[in-house]
Amino acid sequence: MIGVGERIRKVREERGMSIQEFAKAIGISEKKLEEFEKGISRPCDATLVYIAKRFNVDYRWLALGEKEAVAA
Repeated sequence: MIGVGERIRKVREERGMSIQEFAKAIGISEKKLEEFEKGISRPCDATLVYIAKRFNVDYRWLALGEKEAVAA
């Protein structure tokens, strides 16, 4: 099963966004986004909720790897 960082990367890449663009869109630093994607650190729940809403993905999928990627 892929981790939360890999799911964040998937969301970013599916939207054709660079690390810089995605980090700016969710209000975090590029360094922090890279840490999330590499599994060095884990985003807080508020960040995951924001990503899920902003990019229309299911929170449970993003945070836990459950269900489908697109929010219903």
